[in-house]
Amino acid sequence: MGPAGAGKSSTYKMWIKANEKIGKKMEFVDIDPKTVHSRDLYGYMLPSKEWKDGLLSKLMRIYAEGES
Repeated sequence: MGPAGAGKSSTYKMWIKANEKIGKKMEFVDIDPKTVHSRDLYGYMLPSKEWKDGLLSKLMRIYAEGES
């Protein structure tokens, strides 16, 4: 978050390139949190006490398992 021209995009792109130079595979996923409801972004509990993953929790599970 920050104003236009503050270097947000340059920072993450430089971080990805630096990690790739040392042999770490990097992938960037751009998510606009304003486009989805918070429960769809984070996840929620169903009335049956079962957890329903949101977009972020699904991505975290995928990347934690190395299935990117």
